[in-house]
Amino acid sequence: MNTAILFANSVAPHILTNDNSLHFEISLIESAKPAYTTNITAKKINHFEMLLIQKGNGSLQLDGQDHMLAENSTYCIFPGHFRKMHFAPGTEGYYISFATEFLRLSEGYNNSAAWMEQYNNVAATVLYKQTMPEQEAIARKMQWEYNNSLDKRQELLKGLLNIFLLYFSRNLIKPVINETPNREKELVNKFVGLLKKNFYTKKFVNDYAALLSVTPNYLNRTVKKITGHPTSYHIQQQIILEAKRQAIYSSESMKQIAYGLGFDNPAHFSKFFKNNCGVNFTEYKSQLQRV
Repeated sequence: MNTAILFANSVAPHILTNDNSLHFEISLIESAKPAYTTNITAKKINHFEMLLIQKGNGSLQLDGQDHMLAENSTYCIFPGHFRKMHFAPGTEGYYISFATEFLRLSEGYNNSAAWMEQYNNVAATVLYKQTMPEQEAIARKMQWEYNNSLDKRQELLKGLLNIFLLYFSRNLIKPVINETPNREKELVNKFVGLLKKNFYTKKFVNDYAALLSVTPNYLNRTVKKITGHPTSYHIQQQIILEAKRQAIYSSESMKQIAYGLGFDNPAHFSKFFKNNCGVNFTEYKSQLQRV
């Protein structure tokens, strides 16, 4: 009989918002519901996950490859992988899950977690390093804020998570799977950098292919190979990210935001937003006000 504790994807008891792009949850590893079985199918994760192991140990399986989890260590698991985790009985620590946009939509976001996106762009799997005492204190504070629905809760969690990740990024140990950079990955990283600077005015694959001196077909093929999504998907998501940020922090009307994002017709922007988010812009703003 296997005596490991499986930590499966769980539904957080204190949901911040139904918007998946603002996903955040934190819980104690020792409070996870145990499942004493090995016949559990690995699940594909859609968000970043952090494991802070204070006591005990375990194992992490990503896309069929096993990694050991050690005491007094913190791990960062990247989205897009099939994973399952086992913890030995008595293991203590924190489990954190969040969407990148949860940080990037923060009013005070200053690229403190940009290193995560760089690793993610080149299909990183998991990063790890020894836990710092400051990280434990921040994790404890995050869990308290998460479990108590007080004023400014979401912004406090964003700020605490930013600080937690800054500590984690200090003297970061190399990835467990060390991949040598190649021309395709460098091209994708350059594309992502250009996209973040030019998405207001450049919304087509041809625009970025011209800036990178490659053909549109080659750029699209390379971006999809490295990230799993075509070039157009990344362009759309960058525009949606900024639209959501404007919805949260700007008092401008949908028409003003549409023109500001380079749309010549607010109706086109409204359709674009609904196709990507499942709800129209007005309903999205209403949902935010109810959080």
